[in-house]
Amino acid sequence: MPYIYQITFILTFLGISILSVRRSAKVQSADEFSVASRSLAAPGVSWVIIGTLVGGVSTIGTVQTAYTHGISAGIFTFGSGLSCFVLGCFFARALREEGVVTVSEYLGRFFGQRFRRYCSAINSMGMFIHVVGQFLASIAILQAVFHFGDVASVLITMCLIGVFVLSGGIAGAGLIGKIKFFMLYLIMLTCAGVALSKGGGMEGIISRLPVGIDMLGFSHYGIKTAVLDMFSMLVGVLSTQIYLQAIFSARDVRAARNGAFLSAIIIPPVGVLGIIVGLYLRANHPEVAASPAQALPYFLEQYFPPLLAAFFSAGILLIVLGTGAGLVLGVTTNLYNDFICQGRVFENKTRSVTIVRASALLVLLSASLLVFTGLDSTILKWSYMSMGLRGAAVFAGLCVLVFCQKLASSRLVLFLLYLLPVMYIVLQIL
Repeated sequence: MPYIYQITFILTFLGISILSVRRSAKVQSADEFSVASRSLAAPGVSWVIIGTLVGGVSTIGTVQTAYTHGISAGIFTFGSGLSCFVLGCFFARALREEGVVTVSEYLGRFFGQRFRRYCSAINSMGMFIHVVGQFLASIAILQAVFHFGDVASVLITMCLIGVFVLSGGIAGAGLIGKIKFFMLYLIMLTCAGVALSKGGGMEGIISRLPVGIDMLGFSHYGIKTAVLDMFSMLVGVLSTQIYLQAIFSARDVRAARNGAFLSAIIIPPVGVLGIIVGLYLRANHPEVAASPAQALPYFLEQYFPPLLAAFFSAGILLIVLGTGAGLVLGVTTNLYNDFICQGRVFENKTRSVTIVRASALLVLLSASLLVFTGLDSTILKWSYMSMGLRGAAVFAGLCVLVFCQKLASSRLVLFLLYLLPVMYIVLQIL
């Protein structure tokens, strides 16, 4: 690969990154870091959700799975859109009116502080797993552009995510989300347009797909697996700290609800565009089967001039790292508020921000070690697993409080809430 490609990639990424981290000087307290002093308007709420929910899984992971399993790759983005719609309809008001910082804090007010810490730990574990998917996507880009080894790619990804997460907190995540939105649609619309043009439209692409493999249905992927993945997406998004943190950061209930609705509209089309690219590659490039995680970087390299391909690759890396940073931020918020702080207010605001950032660094280091357990895994596999774990810890309790709060005092209900994550983990092992 010519050096001009790599130089353009670096300069583009640095330019976008500088815009993203300029928020860092404005963060003066843990409250600003975690919930932006509850000042976000509806677009700001949506930028935070998009900035974290739409990442390597929605782009590289979707193209990868579309290449291997067809339209079932759209489960993640369509499930995300559905979850955001449900969030706006039924949960935004209750969550925003409580004035909490973490979802486990909200649950702890009704189910006790012990359950708060239990829920927070399981939820954080789920986000850890999702961070692995972002690392894998970032590794795919870095290896495609620079041909780095696994260790170097992991270390570089860790450092880059660290820059984003340690800078502007939730406000920085919103700014990254805004930049990601425009980059995402520019890249995916252009890629899908090229795929349709080169492939003779969808009819031409479909006519060249392998015979005997159901790429346009769910039988090859597994109908049961598809249903479980969609359910995991629905409950996982509604149970994840960083997505709900956007709701907590809204300036009022209306901003929270409209931000969720805006996200529900924006996210699903990204999956459609990724599926088009993945199906085109499956129909025309059997050589990609050796490394399907490289499908999208491969497409950029093959079908665009080096300068434009480098620009797009840098944009996708930003998209991936922004999601990883948001997830690390969610885990950090849980760690700080549910274990370190536990309701205490530090008089020294500078000290509180330092503690939060130190916690984020610890989370990031731990997450990077987890990556080495699954370097050869499918990106979406990690994401669905993490969504299910988060949902098992939070979703049932959240539904009890929103729809039938009288049951919150039942010991049987509390016992079942403790049992659900254990059951999910056992089912995953079996």
